[in-house]
Amino acid sequence: MNIKFSNKIAFIFSFLFVMHNSCLQATTNHHLVIVGSGIAAAVESLLAFYDSIKKEIALSITIFEKNASICESTATQIAPSLTPDEIVSVVPRGPALVEKSRILFNLPGGIRVDDVAGINGSQSAEQFMQQANKYSIDELCHAQRTQDLLALGKMSMDLWQYLYDTADIKLQEIFKASNFNPCRPTTGDVKILHDGYRIDLIFNVPNALDKAIGMKSDYEQLGYDQCAILTPTQVVEIDPSLQEFCKDHSMVDDAGNCVWNNDTVALWRPGGCLDVSVFIPRLYAYLQQHMGDNFKIYCSHKVTGVEFGMNDAQKTIITGLNFENHAAFHPEVDANTEYLFCPGEAVGTLQSLGFAEPAYAGFAGVALKLTIDIPQGHEVDVAHFNHCMEVHQQGIVLAWQARLRDNKIFIAVGGTKAFYADQTPHKNQEFAIDRNILQLNMINNVLPEFVSWAFGRDTRGTILSEQDLYNLESMGIAQRWVGTRAVAYDGFPTLGYLYKNNEQVVNGRCTTHLGSGGVSFAPAVAKISRTVFDNVAEHDEFTERILQFSSSLRTA
Repeated sequence: MNIKFSNKIAFIFSFLFVMHNSCLQATTNHHLVIVGSGIAAAVESLLAFYDSIKKEIALSITIFEKNASICESTATQIAPSLTPDEIVSVVPRGPALVEKSRILFNLPGGIRVDDVAGINGSQSAEQFMQQANKYSIDELCHAQRTQDLLALGKMSMDLWQYLYDTADIKLQEIFKASNFNPCRPTTGDVKILHDGYRIDLIFNVPNALDKAIGMKSDYEQLGYDQCAILTPTQVVEIDPSLQEFCKDHSMVDDAGNCVWNNDTVALWRPGGCLDVSVFIPRLYAYLQQHMGDNFKIYCSHKVTGVEFGMNDAQKTIITGLNFENHAAFHPEVDANTEYLFCPGEAVGTLQSLGFAEPAYAGFAGVALKLTIDIPQGHEVDVAHFNHCMEVHQQGIVLAWQARLRDNKIFIAVGGTKAFYADQTPHKNQEFAIDRNILQLNMINNVLPEFVSWAFGRDTRGTILSEQDLYNLESMGIAQRWVGTRAVAYDGFPTLGYLYKNNEQVVNGRCTTHLGSGGVSFAPAVAKISRTVFDNVAEHDEFTERILQFSSSLRTA
């Protein structure tokens, strides 16, 4: 059964799946079966494809996705940054986590939600808090994990660049169409957007300069030595689209220089972005084109059970999968079938399928996308408009992409979080509505001209309301989304071997619990996770440490 791909970003996979106890037979030398089709699965598929070419082996990939389309995964809904530190701050330290869990999400530092039953005091929440608290006692271990996460982030930034540099023409075109902006060290004194560095804005934050200096120091320690605090004049020179923001958040000092207000600063820092809503479907189309019938995706196939057996050495193996629609998947059982679980936002999936899983929770995050028509006569003004950044306020960080896409102004922001334990958020709950309004106002603060185009009225200096948000949504200009990011108690990804009843499953592994760093960290965690089946005598010290810290058997 072939899957037809279109060149459009949003498309639907059409297929007929044989119902009830059906079998799909693997006929190639290596069969990779993946549960989940998000960014981790996409990068894993690409690395497997590259590896099959290098080792000259035949490869088949079968992906099962619970959603009706691969365009419904978390990464395709947000505005991902590419930064080496994105995953580090997903989970607050134990004492801070407890304190923040007492504060409502819309107050500084708060992550608590009170209008959704089953969050606070639930079994999963209590286990998560307990393990997070216990973990936080060991300061040395936490410090080592933090440094390793930063090194893993730097490794991933280098790998994203490597994947682009070594891609063929067609794959490079996919990167370009996906607004790939690298995060990489640069040389020279000229600051150029889209060349490894970007501008981050910090405003309405007491001691904003101190925050920027701290961020600058962290990046310099990773080897990004071109960081700089920018003046308003420098920001406008680098990115003229931020002229109005600079005007609204600066003043002229006694010497006649344009300087920031006390609560505002701009930082030139390493960072890029990737439009995953474009990248994932086109990457899968690319793989299907090259692999033909050996690459298949089945949507609307939620895995609800795993079948286990024993190999000739009496070791536990996976023999098949069961689905919510009562269908089953039973490939030929041999040493060349590998099962990979990339459940992403599906909190608690490993445990529900019978595997060991570290104490977990979901942190909900919201995203807002605006697609705005360009008024007649302004087409030339925005012909080259394209920027990405993070926008920081007190306790809030928004990942941000804004550019000309399909002859319209496209702005996507994602960020802010709340503790949701194992509950599923909805966009009409208090958290999502409140944060979407906040995001809309932050967009209006930074790019008021475009927001004014959207409303057909001047929105500069105004506070936009809940009704304004709904009006944009009803007009098809705004697209709202909320989802969860599954994380482990220590904020570390979960990689490598799977375990059932404390016994290693010899043909199964996982790449999950990436939190808000899923896109940034995907290449590095996939590379590390894949090493457990490399058949090498021993790994380097860094890889061994990452695999130890990220083991699905770990407890605090």
